[in-house]
Amino acid sequence: MYVHVQRENGLAHHTMVLRPWQVQALRVLTSKWFLIALAVGLASWGYFAVEAARVPLLNWRITHLEQDAQRIDSLQRTLNQLQSRYEQVQRMLSVPVAPKTAKSDAIKQPAKAAAKTDTTKPDTANDRGVRP
Repeated sequence: MYVHVQRENGLAHHTMVLRPWQVQALRVLTSKWFLIALAVGLASWGYFAVEAARVPLLNWRITHLEQDAQRIDSLQRTLNQLQSRYEQVQRMLSVPVAPKTAKSDAIKQPAKAAAKTDTTKPDTANDRGVRP
């Protein structure tokens, strides 16, 4: 195949001779399917290039998150130690309080009820716990 190229403003011209395989290659390179395949290939290459660029950023982020986790762990240990010290000081400074149980409440309630009903009785020495 002969291709003759001549400039519009001038006498210079160029003649190219293309062999059959070159013509076939040009036909394939300019076809619709080749351009679609090329576009898909470039898009996938672009996607993988972006993902590969993210790897160093993600590694940097992971190291910072690990450092933050270590700081949080050390702060948690310090907080637990301080809470145990605070509870120890509270136990040392506070008056021990008897734990409330159903049994102790049951004992106190009849005594209160008896005290309310005993107000009508005359006060005697035996009621006050005095021996004759």
